[in-house]
Amino acid sequence: MKIKIADYCIRCGICEDLYPELFRRNYSEHCMDLLLDEIPAELEERAKQAAADCAVAAIQVVK
Repeated sequence: MKIKIADYCIRCGICEDLYPELFRRNYSEHCMDLLLDEIPAELEERAKQAAADCAVAAIQVVK
């Protein structure tokens, strides 16, 4: 499973606050970075919840 962050992300930081194992704010490029290319099975539910919690639905699950 993979996730991606759409271009319309507003960089509010909710994903980093709630899911620091998956996301990190990139201050130099003014974006949010994904910390994993492929989501391991033990983090799949957390990734799905991150997509549901995103304020602007910018986090998308890609199978």
